[in-house]
Amino acid sequence: MRSPSLIAPSLIALTGALLVSACGSEVAGSSGSSSAGASSTPAAGGTSGPTSGVGTIPTPGSAGQSTPGELVSAATVLEKPGAGAQLCLGGIATSLPPQCGGPVIDNWDWAAAPPHESANGVRWGAYVVIGLYDAAAQSFHLTRPVTTVETYDGPALTPRADAAFTTPCPPPAGGWRVVDPATATLAAQEAALSAAAKLPTYSGAWLDQSINPADPEKQPEAMNDPTRLILNIRVTRDAAATEAALRAIWGGPLCVIEGGRSEAELRGIQRELSTAPGMLGSFVDSVTSTVSMDVMYDDGALAADLDKRYGAGVVRVHSALQPYVP
Repeated sequence: MRSPSLIAPSLIALTGALLVSACGSEVAGSSGSSSAGASSTPAAGGTSGPTSGVGTIPTPGSAGQSTPGELVSAATVLEKPGAGAQLCLGGIATSLPPQCGGPVIDNWDWAAAPPHESANGVRWGAYVVIGLYDAAAQSFHLTRPVTTVETYDGPALTPRADAAFTTPCPPPAGGWRVVDPATATLAAQEAALSAAAKLPTYSGAWLDQSINPADPEKQPEAMNDPTRLILNIRVTRDAAATEAALRAIWGGPLCVIEGGRSEAELRGIQRELSTAPGMLGSFVDSVTSTVSMDVMYDDGALAADLDKRYGAGVVRVHSALQPYVP
């Protein structure tokens, strides 16, 4: 099955590449680095969401969270001239040398680590590190030898739970096909997306390219074919009316589903989370109708707190540092 694409309301057709865009708007945390992805942007203004606020979020070592023991993470370690080696748990700017930041590793030794790269006086490498995290001092202390992902043989690391970009609607009679060739174009697709995004019930959109027989590695330009994808739209209500309105604009395969929260509400939650301690980045996930949040460390207290504030599972928390249990 080909990899579908998550798309934002404003679609940009990339010549010779897949039709892709960011998973909603990403918001960078205060860790000194941007959220994972090409470019993260600070929270922008717009339709306001919930007004409950985040309040005081439990942080490691504070009331509400246990003081962690050994923690493990697969991350980049980077050292700039005049600064200590930093554990980059957030996003990394893909320049040369790369740019990122995070807790200082107070006992780092490049000579004892696997091979690394260097440019313009900056040294960096991708490693698996195990040690103790001091949230107050923003430091990390190694307790075991540094390894690479390939040589690491400890407990499995829990990856971020990414959404499966599939089409939830059952195939129509005769299968997924073009209904009107005259409106199964990129222009019509953009018009349909724009119309959907203006609805107060709009929750998100994504492309399912699994019906495209082309190989995205060998024929990336073929993945731009609007007649060989399913346009998925999520709204909070009135799915049938939305589908009828969009069908007048878009003649390609179309799936409109109902449920979840509006994108405006999810972005409101995302903005509220942008000041949470230890937040590395976040994005609105249209497929699951949730906010995905990356944090430095969470023992479960933060996730439980956010479940109480916003509803169970509305905010999905991924901890960059995870317990190490030999």
